[in-house]
Amino acid sequence: MSNATLDKDGPGGPASKATGASIAFLALRRDILTGALKPGQRLKIEDLRQAYNYTANPMREALNRLAAEGLVNFADQRGFSVAAVSLAEWREIVRARCLVESCVLRESIQNRTNDWEDEIVLSLHRLTRTSRFAPGDQKRANPDWETNHHRFHRALLANCNSSILLDFCEELREKSDRYRHIASISPQARTSYDEEHTNIAKAAMDGNAETATALLERHYRMTLTVVEEYFRE
Repeated sequence: MSNATLDKDGPGGPASKATGASIAFLALRRDILTGALKPGQRLKIEDLRQAYNYTANPMREALNRLAAEGLVNFADQRGFSVAAVSLAEWREIVRARCLVESCVLRESIQNRTNDWEDEIVLSLHRLTRTSRFAPGDQKRANPDWETNHHRFHRALLANCNSSILLDFCEELREKSDRYRHIASISPQARTSYDEEHTNIAKAAMDGNAETATALLERHYRMTLTVVEEYFRE
């Protein structure tokens, strides 16, 4: 769980109630998506208030917003808890990403421009030059690699000319990343990332939508297989 202190809400405090709830929402959401808050973990208001250094009302409002997103569950007598994970949902997420992002990538390729290609080249360059490992820890993923990985995949889809589709792809990516973090995939589990990304980028910039989408789907299905091992343990 994050130990970052949030701005306090209250009389004379710098944040309004709305702002306080939004900050609490973002902090809790981040810790759920990264696995710092475990699936099924009870989320007691008092515990959260102390852990995040915030008052109860913004925390309660944040939990209700997270429940609306499906990241938190609420049950009578038990209160709030982090949403569980399942192999069935994981497979559904990957299937949805393959279906949706293949269509979005096709649109992006059809609308390709020099600026779009430049961003793909730049994001791929940064990604391939960033170590997958955290500094001094060969078993933990590098946060900078995660950031650059996100930027590369976002760049591929960016020219689809639909903010609604891009937002949906982002939602699916976040759900997918949650499973990757929970499963604690070792960076050593996959050694072909650079080659996979390079091949996808080349096919996209060549205007070969069939090859690019096939490679993108294969890329996601390889991650599917690795995460499935988590549920078999």
